[in-house]
Formats: sequence, structure tokens, C-alpha cells
Amino acid sequence: MKLPGFLSNRYVFYALATLAVLNIVGYVSVKAWECLVLFVLTAYSTQCYNKNKSVSILAALFVANFVFGCGRLKEGFKSLTDGPVEKSEKAKEAAGEARTACEKCDDMDEEEAEKCRANCREAEAELEEASAAL
Repeated sequence: MKLPGFLSNRYVFYALATLAVLNIVGYVSVKAWECLVLFVLTAYSTQCYNKNKSVSILAALFVANFVFGCGRLKEGFKSLTDGPVEKSEKAKEAAGEARTACEKCDDMDEEEAEKCRANCREAEAELEEASAAL
């Protein structure tokens, strides 16, 4: 099989090898073991059919990232999936953090302490409204 000339270039190979190493590090860091195994198996099987390492790395990157979606992004917006129990636990944690922050108002000088107390009163009012809504 005749391959394009740029796939035989050693700098192209170095660039692809760098991409492959970054992908492997990424799979290990997020503990995506199935993606890592898929990447390695694809690279190995392609290497058995074709002796060009650049083609093997390209095939492994393509199969692992595009065909099986190992590089997919996950949605970070989870508040709609939280139930009432999770929401109340988060509210309790936030209330505890607000109380500890308000206790530190006494350690400040007069002007900063007054601003801090005003913020605490606003936060307590919002917390009461939120707890009434639950």
C-alpha cells in the first residue's frame, strides 16, 4: 500500500508520538482504562498490518477518540439532577460556612466589621427564604 510522503517524515512521527503520549497520560489521569487498552490494542493491530508507525498512531488516536469517544467532555451542570436531600445537605453546608464567616467579623476593625455584619444579615435573610422554600 502506497502511503503519502508526509507520513514517512520523522518530524510528523515525533509530533504524533507526542500526541499519543499526551493521550496516554490523559487516560491514566482520568482512570479511563478501557480507553487506554483500546488505544494500545488499536496501535498494535495496525502495526501488525502496516509497518509505518505514524499510521499506527493515527489509527489508534482516531479509534480511541472519535469512534469510541474516549475524549468526550462531560456536562458539569448537575443541579437539575440533585434531589431534595442533596439540595438540603448543600444548603446546610452553605449555612455552616456562612456562620463561620460571620463569626470572624468580630476580629476585624470597625469599618470592615460593619460591612461584614451587613453581609451576614443579608445572607441570613436569604437563607431563611431558601429554607422556607424547602
